[in-house]
Amino acid sequence: MRLGATWVALSILLGCGTSSDGADEAEAGTTGTSGSSETTLPIPGDTGVVTTGSDTSSTGVEPEDESSSDDDDDDGPDPDVPAVEPGDCERLEELLTTLEDDETNGEAAIQAFFRDVAYGEHGFPMVDEDRICFAYRDPVGIPLSVAGDFNDWVVGVHDLDYASPDYDLRYAIVDVPADSATGLYKFVRLRNDPEYFADPSARRFGWDEFGEYSRIDADTESYYERWPDFVDSDGSLLPRNLTVYVPAGTWTEGDLPVLYMHDGQNLFAPEAVFGGWRVGISMDYAVNQGSVPPTLVVGIDNTADRFDEYTHVEDDLGGAPIGGKADDYADLIVGDIKPFIDERYPTSTEPDATAVAGASLGGLVSLYIGWRHPDVFGSAASMSGTVGWGAFAAGNPTVGELYDQTPPEGLRVYVDSGGGPGTGCPDGDSDNYCDNIVFADTLRALGWEDGEDLLYVWEDSAGHNEAEWAERFPLMIEDWFPGNL
Repeated sequence: MRLGATWVALSILLGCGTSSDGADEAEAGTTGTSGSSETTLPIPGDTGVVTTGSDTSSTGVEPEDESSSDDDDDDGPDPDVPAVEPGDCERLEELLTTLEDDETNGEAAIQAFFRDVAYGEHGFPMVDEDRICFAYRDPVGIPLSVAGDFNDWVVGVHDLDYASPDYDLRYAIVDVPADSATGLYKFVRLRNDPEYFADPSARRFGWDEFGEYSRIDADTESYYERWPDFVDSDGSLLPRNLTVYVPAGTWTEGDLPVLYMHDGQNLFAPEAVFGGWRVGISMDYAVNQGSVPPTLVVGIDNTADRFDEYTHVEDDLGGAPIGGKADDYADLIVGDIKPFIDERYPTSTEPDATAVAGASLGGLVSLYIGWRHPDVFGSAASMSGTVGWGAFAAGNPTVGELYDQTPPEGLRVYVDSGGGPGTGCPDGDSDNYCDNIVFADTLRALGWEDGEDLLYVWEDSAGHNEAEWAERFPLMIEDWFPGNL
């Protein structure tokens, strides 16, 4: 039995918390409605009947005599032509009308509206021709306005009114010239000192010296996009938010490498625990320096089930068995998240241009996903990975033993740790130092070569936290992925 350190020490070594303050390793995640469904529309003009002259079709259906049709004067819609979908501003107007009906379940209608627009083509804010439409859920009641580049940041002109006294939906419909529906914006609480804050539903956003801002449109500068409460196809896992770093440039070709990362709450935001990983800042710098190609980074938030989802087998940390649902989490990424990203962004789907990375338990599950799907991910990275998981007390196979039994062919691996041997391995180390030494040596024995398909880094005495991983992240992306492309 290899219990080693105490439960407190183990909880530190098992990684990132779920919230930005890092207070609780298993803080509850978000909840949300189920994913929206897609509708297959008929091809315009396709009746399903094949005719040649006056002959009967191959289906045996006699063609109709158009001259005798009773529908010649019918002005109704052609059933074979898809109806024109309303724009998002029109959807908002329809919702406002719906909320006036006392018989309507207004709360359900509001939730469906926010879900549909959030996953629509443009997202929030809504832009239809010559107007921008904003929506915000706010039970507080303080006067609220929206200002931005579209109106030279003049406050108090475009108020967000309540749709109904019975609901907390506030909205504003702003008429603007079509070429002015661009740039940044914020909501403003009209106090004695106006309080500016970002639209929490805005798809496009970023940060500057004034905090988070919202963006109406895409830009040639890098920015972020959010996809809230993403759900897996069978609904077996908790919903979670996705945040996508979109590199600078206008991308129309399917050529962007993609890096999938765990513990998404801690990757981008300056206010994340320990300042976060500063992934976007590091990517911007590396791309501008030419040391890495422009790359899409997909941050996947964790949930209250982080311990289960980020571990491939059960282990016992002194209370009860825990973990072992990494297969479900891998299915979420490979079967749901990756197809979703590939459909909406100009990505390369080649394994050599697709990678997965994380720290602590996120590092462990990255190595496991790379082992399980080397046909999807050509690279896997683990920073301070908890690679001893399974053998702490339960006697289950570690990820290193899985690699030893069935080596994932062609997988490039990055592995690191801080800490050091302390009083001696295997039990006296810190920051998972000893287990990562063993894992790297296992790869070498299997044929991985340093500087080729293996990059091992030891940062002597470095701690187990986001600040340290942020320091090592630039090295990882330049020397491992995508800098090697």
